[in-house]
Formats: sequence, structure tokens, C-alpha cells
Amino acid sequence: LFEKRNNDVFVYRTGIRKFTFKYSELHGSSLKMAQYLKTQGIKKGDRVALWAPNSPSWAFSYFGILLSGAIIIPIDFASGKNRAENILKLSRAKFIIQSIYKFEKVTGVKTVMIEDLDFILKSHKMIKKIIQPKSEDIAEIVYTSGTTGNPKGVVLTHKNILTNILQGHNHLKISHSLNFLSVLPMSHMLEQTVGFLTPL
Repeated sequence: LFEKRNNDVFVYRTGIRKFTFKYSELHGSSLKMAQYLKTQGIKKGDRVALWAPNSPSWAFSYFGILLSGAIIIPIDFASGKNRAENILKLSRAKFIIQSIYKFEKVTGVKTVMIEDLDFILKSHKMIKKIIQPKSEDIAEIVYTSGTTGNPKGVVLTHKNILTNILQGHNHLKISHSLNFLSVLPMSHMLEQTVGFLTPL
């Protein structure tokens, strides 16, 4: 579906510049991201943390992780290093996608800066073999805020996420003429469901 559509999927503003991305670019970058993760030793069932601000790169990283058969560990970009390290430890993540815009970086685990991915992926081909998940396979482990105790991982299957998307679509009646402004972090399930996945 994505590769056949040429209209814009994302408009990304950095303050003074505006970048637009087409569905075909999301499709190609997601498949290249899956291939890149494969070269980093990521296999089906591995956990990959995503600790970065909202951007088109966050979106194709998200799909690239899923296409590689790995499990997404989204971390709120507002979280500090200690919380990020705690989530990495609890989730047993093997890889983290983080950002140059965090002064304190996570160390001790394989990593890539999300801002470098556009350049890195230019040298990668699209993955040929996509992992086909079962509905009961884990897609994400989302950690609670920890306001009443230590963060706890909420396990979400592909079926859990798809059910939310379908219910959201049935209630929102989204048309192709609508534009969505993503203000909440894409690591939050509300933003993922309503502002990211359901419009797609």
C-alpha cells in the first residue's frame, strides 16, 4: 500500500525548515531500517529501545523494528538517562535508537543516533524477507510512568495494537482530507494510536 502512494504522509517542521515525506519514502525507509537492524544482529523477538523525539525517522524506525520481527521498547523522550537505563535493564533491550539532542546518552548497549539514520540507510538495501508476526506475538512493551512505584512493562501484542487502530478508525471516521498534528510523544500509546497509526 505505502509504496504505491505518492502523496505526502508526513510534514516535519524544525522551526525554520519544512520537510515533506511521501508514503513511498516511509515504505522504503522502513524496509531499509529492518535491513540495517539485521546487520546489527537484531533477530525476531529481540527488544529494541526507541528513545528519540517525534520525527519521520521515529516512524520508519518503528516500522523497521516490527518488520525485523523485533519488539519495540518506546521510551518517552522527556525521560532522563536514569529512567532510560532502568527501562533498558528491565526490558533486556539489545539495541537503542537515541538522539543527539539528549545531553546524557545511554552507554553499554549497541546504539545509533536517530539523526544519523537518513545517511546510514542510504547504503542499505530494503530487506527482502519480512518477518510475518502472529497476532499473539509481542509488538511493544510500554513502561508505565512509575509515579506510584517502579515502572512496569505493559506487554502489547500485534492484535492489541491492531484492535485499538480499528476501533479508533470506526469512531473517528478519518478521511484523506484530514491532517493530524502530533503534539504528544509518539512513545505514548494515545499518540501512537490516534495521531500516528490510525491515520495511516
